[in-house]
Amino acid sequence: MWKSRYWQAELWTLLFIAFVVGLIGSLFSKAALFIAVILFGYLVWNLIQLSRLFHWAFISKAIYPPSAPGIWGELFNQLYQRQRKHRKDLKKLNSIISEFRDSTRALKEGAMIISNLGEIRWFNKAASKLLGLKPSLDLGQRLFNLLRHPDFIEYEAARDYGKPLTIPSPANSELMLSISITPYNEDQRLVIIRDVTEKFHLETVRQDFVANVSHELRTPLTVITGYLEMLDPEINPNLNSVSKPLNMMRQQALNMGHLVDDLLLLSKLDSKVDTNGHKAIDINLLLDSICAEARALSGEKEQQILFHSHTNAMIQASEKQLRSAFSNLVFNAVRYTPAKGRIDIYWQESDSHHIVKVQDNGAGIDAKHLPRLTERFYRVDPGRNRSQGGTGLGLAIVKHVLEYHNAELRIESTLGKGSCFCCYFPKTK
Repeated sequence: MWKSRYWQAELWTLLFIAFVVGLIGSLFSKAALFIAVILFGYLVWNLIQLSRLFHWAFISKAIYPPSAPGIWGELFNQLYQRQRKHRKDLKKLNSIISEFRDSTRALKEGAMIISNLGEIRWFNKAASKLLGLKPSLDLGQRLFNLLRHPDFIEYEAARDYGKPLTIPSPANSELMLSISITPYNEDQRLVIIRDVTEKFHLETVRQDFVANVSHELRTPLTVITGYLEMLDPEINPNLNSVSKPLNMMRQQALNMGHLVDDLLLLSKLDSKVDTNGHKAIDINLLLDSICAEARALSGEKEQQILFHSHTNAMIQASEKQLRSAFSNLVFNAVRYTPAKGRIDIYWQESDSHHIVKVQDNGAGIDAKHLPRLTERFYRVDPGRNRSQGGTGLGLAIVKHVLEYHNAELRIESTLGKGSCFCCYFPKTK
């Protein structure tokens, strides 16, 4: 509104002056000349004001603008008000940036901003310490040229940032770092670096402890089981009176043996030790063999166990580990599906994955338990699992085997309708 008002006032003022000057000029029969002179004077006056504006805006260091009448005075005032607001906004922005820098300096975690091509645009003090970076040298450098650990290069090439990566620090090999990357905007990524040395050492101690204890338990269990085999009432009738406790002892020793075997397998998976190597596995033969074992396990339950093969694809993998994973899924279905229930095992493929699916029509699992099913020793119903000989490690083994093969376990279940466990193996290019 003010623009229209001041432009109208300026126009009417110019017209009025031109009219008056024209009248005076008409008295001398030179109205056009007088009007031309006044317009030329008006042009010169505007050029002078424009020169004053240029001098104030780009040359002079004065804060306040020069004074002028009419529309020029309002123009100077509006520019001054905008400049004043700009200075306030800039001061506020500088204050925010200063607070941000202070807060990032206080962070124990390293923080870094990189471009989509990996160029380092900013990092805090903790990142400098953990990665051994120097602002004067490394800003603008590609992070992948400075952090050349093979796992990190593979992690970056995959562009799958769902899980953090743990690698040794390039500045200090005794430090273990957890690196997570979060893309934002179109061309920026936030990198968070955490020192997880203590957690890594604790995990290593836990794994070593479990492995050592499992190995130490195996020998006495073998001895106990051997002697219990000798104490068979069918061989020695004098033991008929204690046949029931002897049978219970044999069963518990057998369960303990299964637990030790599962713990040893998990220990190997944790340490990523594969003593068998990878080779092309015929999944049809493997699942067919497991289904035959499942039918024997089902026994008097008379369950319908069906294997559906929709592909002849083979997978490069560890046969022993895949057998352990698939048999855990199938045998669990046998244990927890009621008599005369149905269990379907599928081997199929999609555009991007090979899929092993184990589906049953058993009791199902409450949705609240699904996120924790693959935790070690987690039991939906502890009493039932123990009575059926479960160790509580089966699904943990399945998860670790699939992760070792870059595969994924997906679980769907509905109470009263059954469960479906799917193993997704990405197709290799």
